Amino acid sequence: MDLDPSEHTIDELRDELDGMDDPEALEALREAEADGENREGAKEAIDERLESVSDDGDEGDGNESSESGDGESSETEGREDAPESDGTGVGIIEIRNHVRNAASDLIGRPLDGIVEIERDDEGWRALTEIVERSSVPDTQDIIGRYALDIDDDGRITGYRRLDRYRRGDTRRDEEPQVPR
Repeated sequence: MDLDPSEHTIDELRDELDGMDDPEALEALREAEADGENREGAKEAIDERLESVSDDGDEGDGNESSESGDGESSETEGREDAPESDGTGVGIIEIRNHVRNAASDLIGRPLDGIVEIERDDEGWRALTEIVERSSVPDTQDIIGRYALDIDDDGRITGYRRLDRYRRGDTRRDEEPQVPR
């Protein structure tokens, strides 16, 4: 195996996986990730590619069904690069999935949640909450609210911390003012 997943960010790994068609090599890569850094986003990216390669190999066996058990097409299920149906670029679901997979790796702390995603003139903006310090009880966790800027192709182009607060702080119920 020439590819070491620990040497790549999840986005870089996704790019490298696009050229891989060998299910055995992908399985070995997933095992290396699980034994190494064990990043959920990286394992999901490898699983998605493995599923894509497996689906391509099933086309000639007479099994024409491309529906997964939940009624969604397996071709677009979970892919961050699936375009919106109107062809204008990635959609909100793809942006959400990408932010979910990349935010904790980018910022270096666990993702607590995605608060908001909106489209603007320059692309997309996502507000996330990241656990900056875990505490017991968890109401004393320190949470950082981050804005991530995402271009029309779904690539994160920047991020910044907007605020820090304790999880139990009730002032969080107010709408924050987000500088742009």
